[in-house]
Amino acid sequence: MANKPILITFEILLVVVAPLLLLYLRGTWPLQKTIPCLVSIPVLWYLTYAPIHELSHAATTHAVGGRVIEMKLIPRFWLGEFGRARITPVGITEDWQQAIMTASPYIVDVVSFLVALLVLRRSLTTGAFAVGFLFMFLCLRPAFDFVCEPQAFLAGNKGDLYHIDALIGSRMMWLLLLLSMGFAFFTIVKILKRFAGHPLRPNTLPVV
Repeated sequence: MANKPILITFEILLVVVAPLLLLYLRGTWPLQKTIPCLVSIPVLWYLTYAPIHELSHAATTHAVGGRVIEMKLIPRFWLGEFGRARITPVGITEDWQQAIMTASPYIVDVVSFLVALLVLRRSLTTGAFAVGFLFMFLCLRPAFDFVCEPQAFLAGNKGDLYHIDALIGSRMMWLLLLLSMGFAFFTIVKILKRFAGHPLRPNTLPVV
């Protein structure tokens, strides 16, 4: 598809950059702190998104008795590569092995949302970078899976969702995807609400 780079760029802006911008606009951190965060955190997303996704595949490949003979963790966006991070597993011969190996990144994603709801509390951290990085790592990074992967599947890509669809059927796959998308949206909205007006200034601290 000729417009694939444009589409993925739009998805990154929608899922990663826009929520980060909204987080900092709703907060009270000064611009000299938030602007470097808005520049650096999307770069860190790029450096963590594909490696975590592919390493999840690799770890569960070994866990279910297979092995990985080739691994590429970071697509070279600067050379026009989009979504080409991959692993090549061997020894996966049973449906249950394929199911666990293929679904593992999405299980990690859901666990990340659960961790975000527990970790991202005002009492745990107040720094602009720490809040933004955790928001990206625990919420926006996994949310990108549930936006990019369905779009790629609908476009005919024979990736993870293609194999999951073959194993459990379209109805079950889309039900699980919609539930995961809903949980991702809920988590992101919850975190954005939690950090509205954050950090509290000394003269606005609530009376206990």
